Amino acid sequence: MFRTITALLIALVVAILIGVFQILGLDVAAIQAILQSPDPVTTIEGLGAALFAELVFPYTFALSGAYGPLVALGVAGFIAGLISKSGVRMFFVSIIALVLFFLGYALLYLGTGLDPNALWTVAENAAIDLGVAFALLFVPGIIGASLTAEDY
Repeated sequence: MFRTITALLIALVVAILIGVFQILGLDVAAIQAILQSPDPVTTIEGLGAALFAELVFPYTFALSGAYGPLVALGVAGFIAGLISKSGVRMFFVSIIALVLFFLGYALLYLGTGLDPNALWTVAENAAIDLGVAFALLFVPGIIGASLTAEDY
């Protein structure tokens, strides 16, 4: 259980950090300027919405030439796999991380709240993108887990 939670937290942190610096193109000076602005919460919500949108729709953004989400999800999955040391753990880490990214997208970008019908409609329309996002977390995670797997 500890490895699963740790791998999940690492996957979330790595994907968001890569997203902030690569997808959103922020640097340390820009982050400091945002934090010192008069309304940092609104700015952070907007940037978070853009980040989660790209993490939930990696296939669509890759078709338009934005490969940052592919890298963010792949590297996050690989590092989480190294920590989890198990393919089964990586399955659950990938599912939970994808659900959290999707909820972040729905809450920040769409503003749908937690209405199940609205969430289901968005998920149906984005089935291919959600499948690609899951695969980008799970497949590198399995590779990382196989590298550090322990024999019992």
